[in-house]
Amino acid sequence: MISIFLILALLIAVVAVIFALQNTTQVTIAFLMWQFDQSLALVLLLALAIGVIIGLLAISPTVVKSKLALSNHKKKIDSLEKEINQCQQKIVTLEAAQQPAEIKEPENKNS
Repeated sequence: MISIFLILALLIAVVAVIFALQNTTQVTIAFLMWQFDQSLALVLLLALAIGVIIGLLAISPTVVKSKLALSNHKKKIDSLEKEINQCQQKIVTLEAAQQPAEIKEPENKNS
């Protein structure tokens, strides 16, 4: 699974480099009272990076919440498995105590 993500990241990086090499036109960016003259590729890649960061920040509470829930579920499963083992041991002990002692029948000697 990690190798798929690595290959995908490498592919995106190659596409980004090709994009940057082909879009060297200077553009003027105005934001509030600032103005910047940068290449079109740099501006677009920066906008992409900011979008990715905002997206990661938006989903991080959900990820944290699900990891906490998963941790709680694993703890619950462990405690229930211990309870199952204890109950199984108790059943074995009770079954052993419930079985009557074997009574040996006297041997008939027919001579």
